[in-house]
Amino acid sequence: MKRLTCFLLSLVMAATMLTGCGGRSGKEDAAVENVQTQEEKEESSKETESEKEKVVVACWGNQMLDSYTQYLCDLFPEVEFEFVLATNSTDYYRFRQDHDDMPDILTVRRFALKDAVLLKDYLYDLSNTELASTYYGSYLDSYTYDDGSVNWLPTCAEVDGIIINKTLFDEYNVPIPTDYDSFIAACEAFEAAGIRSFVSDFSADYTCMEVLQGASIPMLQSIEGRKWRQQYESGAIQELSAEVWMPIFENFFDFKEKVGLGAEDVTYPNRTPKEMFSEGKAAMFRGTGADVISFPGRGQDEVLLLPYFGQTEQDNWYLTYPTFQIAASNKGMDDPEREKLILDIMTAMVNQQGQDHISYGKNMVPYKKDVTLELMPEMDNLKPYVEQNKLYIRLASNEMFRISKDVVQMILNGEVSNPKEALAAFNKELAGEEPGTEIVAHIDTGYSNDFTSEHGNQAASAIANTMRVLSGVDLVFMQACYVANDIYTGDYSQKDLAYIAKNDGGWPGLMELTGDQIYTLVETTLTMTGNRGAVCNDSTLYVSSGFEMDITKTDSGYTLNALTMEGEELDREKTYSFLIYGDRDWYMSEVMEQMGISEVDSTGPKAEQYLMQCLVEQGKQLEEPTDYITLR
Repeated sequence: MKRLTCFLLSLVMAATMLTGCGGRSGKEDAAVENVQTQEEKEESSKETESEKEKVVVACWGNQMLDSYTQYLCDLFPEVEFEFVLATNSTDYYRFRQDHDDMPDILTVRRFALKDAVLLKDYLYDLSNTELASTYYGSYLDSYTYDDGSVNWLPTCAEVDGIIINKTLFDEYNVPIPTDYDSFIAACEAFEAAGIRSFVSDFSADYTCMEVLQGASIPMLQSIEGRKWRQQYESGAIQELSAEVWMPIFENFFDFKEKVGLGAEDVTYPNRTPKEMFSEGKAAMFRGTGADVISFPGRGQDEVLLLPYFGQTEQDNWYLTYPTFQIAASNKGMDDPEREKLILDIMTAMVNQQGQDHISYGKNMVPYKKDVTLELMPEMDNLKPYVEQNKLYIRLASNEMFRISKDVVQMILNGEVSNPKEALAAFNKELAGEEPGTEIVAHIDTGYSNDFTSEHGNQAASAIANTMRVLSGVDLVFMQACYVANDIYTGDYSQKDLAYIAKNDGGWPGLMELTGDQIYTLVETTLTMTGNRGAVCNDSTLYVSSGFEMDITKTDSGYTLNALTMEGEELDREKTYSFLIYGDRDWYMSEVMEQMGISEVDSTGPKAEQYLMQCLVEQGKQLEEPTDYITLR
């Protein structure tokens, strides 16, 4: 927008100089200046926008919408960014490559070289770039293929361990654990006092995988463990090594029995263990530095992020994983100017300023030599582990997430009774075909995910309209970038169908609103900053179904002019059933709090489930898109 402002100012100055040569008076100059109508200004603005270089960035999650995407827009005003919220899996990019529609910049959190190797030929080799040279060699090795090429680079590291309420430990005179035996002793002491010792959300695949690996990092870091991982990641083997993994399952069974984990723990949703901890009902839970910020205990409690405990203090390790990885498509990189632009954007994504926008809570550690991230006091005890390099990067292939959840839940539910059965169950799933690969639906008509001021985002509109019809509500309101790509014509497997609109941060919020409240909601949304529902450019605008929006784009953002239904102004007095779709804990809660609304039902289907219902269960086609927006 800075360039747009300069461009308009230059037009005004040029007009003033030309009219001055004719000897016009000041009043005449002003009259000439005012000849440019509002329509002409808007047309000039559109021409400037159309001259921008378009860069498509696939965001791994809606966390990037907090301030990170706005940071990129501000830093590169000459770029027209298109942001989409992708499924957090490298296989999503395989799906897009199958349709010759790879985004320019790729990001993913759930990453393993094993999963990414199929994309290798379609991604830009970063190995000889200045950007790659800024990483510590030990970390870069984890991203280097046998031929020396590097496609992916990590941002900063999320640290995973055991969060303890130190204040609660002090109140009950329980010593802080230093190894596995003292950890179990602490668990027994709290259970005897009627307080849950350790809780976690074993309904989530990441928790199952991380606790399974975290409890046995010394084994995974052994010579045999590293050798097995290298062979597995390279695709040379497709099974767990009994030598490495039998002790891991033995450790987990011992952990389960002594901590008292069982079938109930499988039912806990993500928030339940954290709420138990925050209320002083649990002394410890598996979590990250981000959780230390979000769930600090009972107000003034002192909390600490401790490692996963080994048999001795020297065997303690923290589990880490990059907040996300970045890569670039080969597409268009044969143009030197575009190549430089993409590399400049990627550099900005992972440099000091970029990582400051990720690690705003001082809860992460860097992988780069030129980045320094300050740790909050609750994580000071992490520093010796950083110095000793006792930070294990999790093994996070897609199948490792999926099968870890299946097998750990089998163990907790009592469906497998010993480590040998658990190992066999894991290997059986590794040898089987991944579910969801058979064709389940055909889409007859495709729709573009590009935003235009005339039609909005037609792919997002088709999905929003489908959600409205299937849910039976009056109106739907969702951020268009939650639709991750074009809707392609052709056959779909269940897995590929979900990629269109599957993002972990997307939740439904069903409520009753008056027309006047809907005006307030839309206005509040358009002016929101620093939130996971914030609008930073056209691609992150919202799509409406059942009503239309008239919006003006300004140098500082977007302004709502009117809301209509079939051309008539929305009735401010009438009450409508309203389905909002977006981040539940950040965006939705903030908007609802500002509006004083407490009755919100978030138990309904997610966007990808509506796709399954329409295309698979009912065998129908998506609803047609509508021209839901006028952008002036």
